[in-house]
Amino acid sequence: MTAEAPARGDILSVSHDRLELQPLLDELTEPSCGALASFIGTVRSPNLGQEIDAIDYQGYEPMILSEMRRLADELHARHAIARLAIVHRLGRLRPGEASLLIVVSAGHRGPALLACQEALELAKSRLPVWKYETGSAGSAYVPGKADAGPTL
Repeated sequence: MTAEAPARGDILSVSHDRLELQPLLDELTEPSCGALASFIGTVRSPNLGQEIDAIDYQGYEPMILSEMRRLADELHARHAIARLAIVHRLGRLRPGEASLLIVVSAGHRGPALLACQEALELAKSRLPVWKYETGSAGSAYVPGKADAGPTL
């Protein structure tokens, strides 16, 4: 797991190993925080009517980490949250495996839930991660919705 030096105790990392939610929940649990909101993104099959064998997640790790830091700073500025964890997995993943984990701790559920959803949308639109899907229809890069380009 590669991690950038966190501010505010945030956990921002890229991993090539199986993602585990419980350690992040344990790490972000604080007595002053009454809410933990989390999101787990997994590989799905079928996708768009086609069976999926695997997705190869590719990305430029230094830029992924710097973008994670920028979006974490933005979330802290907009929401009353204590800590944030974003972990993205790279490599070959099979259906059902987690590719993205997000956990937000906050004093109350409203800011935690809003920041969690916003973290997901920002990650999808800004992290330089490409998905190469292999399945019953063949293999191809998955068109994305990222501001950075059509294949992100």
